[in-house]
Amino acid sequence: MTLTEDVGSIQKSYKIRKSLRELVHKPRPKAHKFSITLPPLPPHDHTKEEFAYDVLYECQRGSLAVGYSSKTLLQFDPNPWCDANMKFTPMNIENYQLPDPMWEWVSKDWMIDMTEDVDEAGWQYALKFHGAVWHGNYRHFRSFVRRRRWIRLRRRLLQTVSTTRQSTMIKHNLIDMEPSINQDELLQRLKKCRLDRERLSVFDSCGYDVRLLEKADEYVKLFDYENS
Repeated sequence: MTLTEDVGSIQKSYKIRKSLRELVHKPRPKAHKFSITLPPLPPHDHTKEEFAYDVLYECQRGSLAVGYSSKTLLQFDPNPWCDANMKFTPMNIENYQLPDPMWEWVSKDWMIDMTEDVDEAGWQYALKFHGAVWHGNYRHFRSFVRRRRWIRLRRRLLQTVSTTRQSTMIKHNLIDMEPSINQDELLQRLKKCRLDRERLSVFDSCGYDVRLLEKADEYVKLFDYENS
């Protein structure tokens, strides 16, 4: 083999098949959506009630001076408290609010989730917050940050058609009931009052029943002021 053939074979083995432009503009794989696994919901009838977990993450960064603390978080770190997607939230376990009055808490307090790879206090450690692999064992030079997940179970009752009909029937039954006071008795009670304020309280006690307004003209004459 000649020297020329040796050089040619060496150059062929180091040949770059892709151009520099292709390497620079190589498409990057899409980031996976943040997924979260939660404990199973309690068994229930899906037509009558609904259950859901609320999730908060507590985040801290470690330092040689004070150890792990939320006060040592850097500018590019997440908030001390984050939502289920590790995004900013102004709420924490002390001031968290239910979505609306239809929901109620099932769990008395917030609980630390111990279902994943965590230490005895529920913490997970990593080299950094973003794009890191979390583990439950503390490792030197690979545990600069940590987080732990808090969960709380809530429930709301679903109003079915039968419930709506039942409430409607109750309203109709209340309307069909006889008034607690008749017209003559109401008139006598109004005459015994000294002030308009007392007369208005009498109307409040009988619930402003429409059937008592047949003698409205007589009631009005007993009031001292037109505004009343």
